[in-house]
Amino acid sequence: MNRNLRLIFFLLGILFSQYQLFAQDKKKELEDDIRRIEEEISFTNQLLDETNKNKNLTLNELQILQSQITKRENLIATIQKQLIRINNDLIKSEKEVDKVTRELTLLREEYSRMILFAYRNRGGYNTLMFLFASEDFNQAYHRLKYLQQYAVYRQSQISRIEQAQQKLLETVNQLEEEKAQKITLFDSEKREQISLSTERLQKDKSVQQLSKKESQLRQTLRQKEKEAQQLQRAIEDIINEEMRKANERLGIKNPAPDKLMELTPEELALSNSFTLNKGKLPWPTERGVISGHFGEHPHPVLKKVKIKNNGIDIVTSKMSDARCVFEGVVVSVNRITATNNAVIVRHGNYFSVYANLEEVYVKRGDKLKTKELVGRIHTDKSETKTELHFELWQGREIVNPEFWLAR
Repeated sequence: MNRNLRLIFFLLGILFSQYQLFAQDKKKELEDDIRRIEEEISFTNQLLDETNKNKNLTLNELQILQSQITKRENLIATIQKQLIRINNDLIKSEKEVDKVTRELTLLREEYSRMILFAYRNRGGYNTLMFLFASEDFNQAYHRLKYLQQYAVYRQSQISRIEQAQQKLLETVNQLEEEKAQKITLFDSEKREQISLSTERLQKDKSVQQLSKKESQLRQTLRQKEKEAQQLQRAIEDIINEEMRKANERLGIKNPAPDKLMELTPEELALSNSFTLNKGKLPWPTERGVISGHFGEHPHPVLKKVKIKNNGIDIVTSKMSDARCVFEGVVVSVNRITATNNAVIVRHGNYFSVYANLEEVYVKRGDKLKTKELVGRIHTDKSETKTELHFELWQGREIVNPEFWLAR
């Protein structure tokens, strides 16, 4: 029975220690999230400052502002999670303070009784009388052992009181620290809520102003759609050609339309490695804000108009470079417009696309390493916008890059 109880307590101890480690990891994760989002907001503010140099309100400014609002909402949500965690920690710390205080009170009361007993029996005469009053030698021996153990127990009681006092002091300090963190976070949340309200009002005002430029926005949208279609045709042609060459190399005729291309052992290893890095790929820009998400979305200004995006658009600072998200081979360098070049890199069965480059650093056939620079991203002076268009394809299928890039 005792062995079973010891085993239960041992397992409970392990579970408790694991819970503490999990709580510490969760705390650090939330703190890291807050720092990361604050850095992103700071960078978005820099982009807004650059855009604001342009006296004319642009769609780019509205998109960056929307990204800023989303990040601010994420920051507030993360702060609220941290506040919930701290509230839970405060409740636990307060319970721990009460528990340790009660234990300390009991230890002190018990020690007081021991001191009183020792005072009443402080004389050596009393001790000798206690021993000589024994009925036999065996009882005298046990009484002597009892007195020795009692003295040791008194000393250990002092040690337990000192440990309890130290634990109480540490718990109280921790409680005060958590209360201070709660106040700081609460103040931070209030500031962020004020900033969020201001940004939302600014966004509504921007939408109203841009609505007056409907014809200009529609013209810009048509131009972008034309460039997107041209880019998609170029990508499809390149992928089809790569598949044809791969099948020809391996002597395969009339492959199934939905079948991925046949790969050499080296290409297969690269493709598998790419797959294993889903959610871990580095961004195609060193820093940036997603201004256009994958898929079909309502136009931010034009009513009943939807925008289809085969990839994502990333706004970054002026003179920024695009970089390769994974090792691979350049299979195409295309000119879409006078200022828009596109580079396609193959990673086994996968293709990454880097468009809106005003200068290209690579050529067809180049083998690139992860994060190797691909080209300089074009800056649209009319909108003060530096934006990279990035796509990912798995064979002939377009995939959402946001699922593949690291957070």
